[in-house]
Amino acid sequence: MKDSTAQSQKAHTTTSFYCHSDPLETGASWYLVDQAKHPEVLRLLFEHDPVPVYDLPYIHSQYREQAYDGPLIIQPCTRQSEEWLHSWLTDGKALAMHGLQLTPEEIRKHLVSLNTVRAPYGDSLFRYADPATFGSLGASLSPHQCLRVLGPLTAIHGHYGGAHWSLVKNEAEPIADGLAELCSQPLVLTKENLAAVERYRQSLLAKSVAKSNGLDGGVVSSWFQQLITLGALNEQALAEGAGLLIGQGFTRALSEGELAAVRKIRQEANWSDTLEALATLAHSQEGT
Repeated sequence: MKDSTAQSQKAHTTTSFYCHSDPLETGASWYLVDQAKHPEVLRLLFEHDPVPVYDLPYIHSQYREQAYDGPLIIQPCTRQSEEWLHSWLTDGKALAMHGLQLTPEEIRKHLVSLNTVRAPYGDSLFRYADPATFGSLGASLSPHQCLRVLGPLTAIHGHYGGAHWSLVKNEAEPIADGLAELCSQPLVLTKENLAAVERYRQSLLAKSVAKSNGLDGGVVSSWFQQLITLGALNEQALAEGAGLLIGQGFTRALSEGELAAVRKIRQEANWSDTLEALATLAHSQEGT
């Protein structure tokens, strides 16, 4: 990329991602919906707008056969469709996109360029139409990554995890210098980006478990970290371990002695044996 240092400095001054509680504005130029999560959206679109303006980015890529399970771009043409789409935006079902005098072709071309992302373990499909993607990833994006995601857009807004989020360019005019070249390159996600997503998702799960069981959120977060050291590899394992501890009456983090006892009791270092060891530990504590 020409003058990448200058471009990166420009990105620092013009892009930002933040979560907020302010109402999401109406009047978006375009909306974006993930049909994999909401397969009914195209039918609902025709119910709200008899002559809708929409596009399917996957049709214009190697994912043509998956077009009706991929992202759907919608330009609201009636008040009814705008109100419906805005309600989906605030419910975390759609994204709002803003741009200055962008054509449907320009919007589509940019989104097609985001169909795949370059990650540490190879290229993969990028679920950019799902509000959860940027809701969990956004805070970890560098200004340069933010600029690549926005491309010719001036803002993307969504809702995830109980909060509204916004990815915006802070200047009134889009960055022109080097933008076309930047957008010709794939979006690159780092190990740090992926780790941040994992931490964010775990924090949401911890809050949900704590709220559902009347526990302190810090206790559940501590359990999660302890369960990870015991071999929990995914959210399902964390939920299983936390559920077992809750069922046995734990309301505090495990002590170092209890963690050592679990490691000693389990026969193998697999998760099922660890759960059995936790159950035994909980039972022995309950009886003291």
